[in-house]
Amino acid sequence: MKTLFLKDMRYRQARVVLTAIGITVLISLILLLGGIMNGMRIQAQQYVKSTGADIWISAEGSGGAFIGFSLLIEENMAPLNSGKDFEKDTVSPLIFAQAQPKIRGKNTKAIVVGYKAGKLGGPKNVVGGRMFQSSEFDDYRPEDPIPHEVVVDEKMGLEIGEQITIGTETVKVVGKTSSLMFVLDTPLLFMDIRVAQQVLLGNYPRVNMMIAKTKAHQKPEEVAANLDARYAIEARTVTQTLKDIIGYYVDEPMKAVQFLRVMLWLAAGLLVGMITYVTMLEKTQEIGVLKAIGASNGYVMALLLKQVAIISVVGVVMGFCLSYIFAAAAPIFVSIHLVESIIVAIISFIVCCGSGYLAARKAIMVDPMIAFRGEIDTSTTRQNLDIAYSPANTDV
Repeated sequence: MKTLFLKDMRYRQARVVLTAIGITVLISLILLLGGIMNGMRIQAQQYVKSTGADIWISAEGSGGAFIGFSLLIEENMAPLNSGKDFEKDTVSPLIFAQAQPKIRGKNTKAIVVGYKAGKLGGPKNVVGGRMFQSSEFDDYRPEDPIPHEVVVDEKMGLEIGEQITIGTETVKVVGKTSSLMFVLDTPLLFMDIRVAQQVLLGNYPRVNMMIAKTKAHQKPEEVAANLDARYAIEARTVTQTLKDIIGYYVDEPMKAVQFLRVMLWLAAGLLVGMITYVTMLEKTQEIGVLKAIGASNGYVMALLLKQVAIISVVGVVMGFCLSYIFAAAAPIFVSIHLVESIIVAIISFIVCCGSGYLAARKAIMVDPMIAFRGEIDTSTTRQNLDIAYSPANTDV
């Protein structure tokens, strides 16, 4: 009778398969939702870390460099350029603003990044084509015509020479970068700061950010606090800036997703629990006969829990594998961490087995004499027992 639980599962194989499929789908959804959030966090940090800046400055009251769009006042920018706390030539003006460019005749979502060549704020190299040609002067001058050129991420699928329309202006793709996208695969369009001012601000020579790198002996936290206190600006360290971005673009809008993940865990447990409970009710007569012929509650409980455990393991493993397949085929960046996947798999297994245990406890409370009551359909009971205890299906 060591393999009795397997024979019983074969007898009810349709229900076993459906239960395993249900768990598989739920587990894959849990892991995919977590992978989407991980992908958003990774992309939220890619650009900021790539610049090498450890001080991010925005207009006072903006809430942070990436939270709002407020232009810096020139009087507040002047002291930064003469600051002794920064490495030479690292104080860099920057435009970082959302836009709706038209690419191949279709309106899309993107972020324009305007910066000075040789300063912080842009990609350090390109994987295809070349960098854009930069302007010679900071302000608009007729003798300094600026070619409207842009560098994009290779994931956008654009070819060198293609054109992008932003507002009424057109820019030409001259180079490609790698792994520089923003949250939810929002593309970054890198261009000269004068071009960005022209396409976004109508040639208004202002910026919404300043970034810099502190000297080796300076603590970014102290420098940022000093700037924030002395001038009408908001200064953040790179750590604070990343925290602002993740909180604003990931954690806050994804609260509902976190709640949904918890509900999916509960759904997985309820699914196993309800199906197990219904199955146990169908096997009341068989359980009664087992107990009548001397099977203990522990033996019956083990018999039922083995079935729940096998179904849960199969469902969790299949969901684990399926989530990675879906992640690779997803239209956005999804990053499923192995350690997190293992934790999710363990928790899901415990939830499923826990609900199965509760259902099994109800089943073993059946009175053994129920198997011998006259109102029971003995032909159905005998048929089920004949299948389970046939010589070909028993191991004594």
